[in-house]
Amino acid sequence: MSERYTEALDVLLEPHVFQACDSLWVYHNLVGMSARQIDGQKDRAASAFERSIALDPNRPDTLYNFANLLKDDEPERAINLYRRSLAIEPTASSAWHNYGSTLTNLSHYHDALNSLRTSICLDPLVADVWCNLGLAYFGLEDFSCAERAFRYAISLDAKHAPSHTNLGNALISVLQPEEALRHLEMGVELDQSSTHSLWNLALAYLLLGNYLKGWEYYEVRFENEDFAQVKIPTSGPRVRDLVDVPSSNDLPLVVWSEQGLGDAIQFSRYLQYFDAMGVPFLFLTRPSLVTLFRDWFNLGDRVMEIGSTDPEKDERSHVALMSLPHLFKTEIHTIPGVCPYFQSNKVVKEELTVTSPPGGISVGIVWASNPDNKPMYKNKSLPLHLLMPLFERLLDLDLIELHSLQFGDDAQQISPWSDRPDVYEWKDKLQDFSDTAVILNQLDLVVSVDTAVAHLSGALNKPTWLLLPHNADFRWMRQRSDSPWYPSMRLFRQEIHGDWLSVADQLAEEFDKLLLLDTKALTSARMS
Repeated sequence: MSERYTEALDVLLEPHVFQACDSLWVYHNLVGMSARQIDGQKDRAASAFERSIALDPNRPDTLYNFANLLKDDEPERAINLYRRSLAIEPTASSAWHNYGSTLTNLSHYHDALNSLRTSICLDPLVADVWCNLGLAYFGLEDFSCAERAFRYAISLDAKHAPSHTNLGNALISVLQPEEALRHLEMGVELDQSSTHSLWNLALAYLLLGNYLKGWEYYEVRFENEDFAQVKIPTSGPRVRDLVDVPSSNDLPLVVWSEQGLGDAIQFSRYLQYFDAMGVPFLFLTRPSLVTLFRDWFNLGDRVMEIGSTDPEKDERSHVALMSLPHLFKTEIHTIPGVCPYFQSNKVVKEELTVTSPPGGISVGIVWASNPDNKPMYKNKSLPLHLLMPLFERLLDLDLIELHSLQFGDDAQQISPWSDRPDVYEWKDKLQDFSDTAVILNQLDLVVSVDTAVAHLSGALNKPTWLLLPHNADFRWMRQRSDSPWYPSMRLFRQEIHGDWLSVADQLAEEFDKLLLLDTKALTSARMS
């Protein structure tokens, strides 16, 4: 197909064609439309559309074509062009569709819904539009409407691969992985190049506990656009099988942490296998974790900051940390679940000493995840005020002392209670996760949403109560109240999506069981 556009462009660029053209805006528009379809010709296409618009700024088709060129790399500029086009020609269903799709990509979901609904009113039988409507609903976490939109798209076109893939993703979010698998597999069958389908297949298999298939498909992540910015730290070969790992006389294998802080803590347990095998390795991880792995995991100088190697000069073999479950063919019953695997014999510094509460227990708390990851932050975080009625009751009864391990702007949520002598804030005293481990190791219980602190607490084998959204991450599987990854961890899940109050109620009930008290009744008795 690109050859035909190349031929068309070659003809258009002939001098006599330009000279014979009566309408120059049409000529430049045709050049832009042809060049847009050819790799490496984007700049030529953009220049042609700009010339066409300069000659006649009120041509909706030129504005629309130029917006289509820019929507992936310059979406804000594309949105402006779509608006100009639609102001001139408001009945163009395809323009409303692409405008809405671009808004969805920018997470402007409410505006996207309006645009896509308009497109559907103008032409209700286009599967692509219904599919993008589903994506906008999905972005708003309205999984029910998203599911209906994807199903309707499939009813219009049973072979619409993106709709099968996105329906599978929506079904994973509402914890229906069995049906999700059918649609994701159909998406792969219809579009063999769809890494998005394979990636979501991995998540569905892992959620179901089918680890062999799940970890196998999980390897496709490096071909997924979400991982496009990940930089491999060496130019050496990627280890895909245990027979390829270096021997004791070879250069060390570079194991690198490509995802979050919690992932690094959870999957670092596999490094012990390399020690047992006598495989030399260097572990690259985030700066805030280096001291933790050096001192608490006994890596010493075998741990360095990610980014400290030169990929152009470093030719050592490498493997991503989260590829190790696949490398070691992990199944549910072969998870290396022995904890603690972080330990330290160092004397606790005075400024990091937690005093034992008289007659009560020391409880650490984290209520918000990393805000840099906006979708996960919204899903995994809860407002502290939902938990404080419980903790105030326990504090007033002298049953607990509360230790905030929350970082970032969310740490300010505890300000109304920070004057209490039984509430402690640690954010200003902790330099890295090694310091966090010191505090966690002295606590009796840790209550946390899905954060790196929860992973560290579990790795230290501290009693940890994990507060999870309804559509929790695959690693927590579904409907389980325990975790094969962390024996000391209890899971508390939302009963329906977004319902953190149900989690607070579960937590209150569990505290009463732990303390062998009816704390509400005891509080009422003291007040009467």
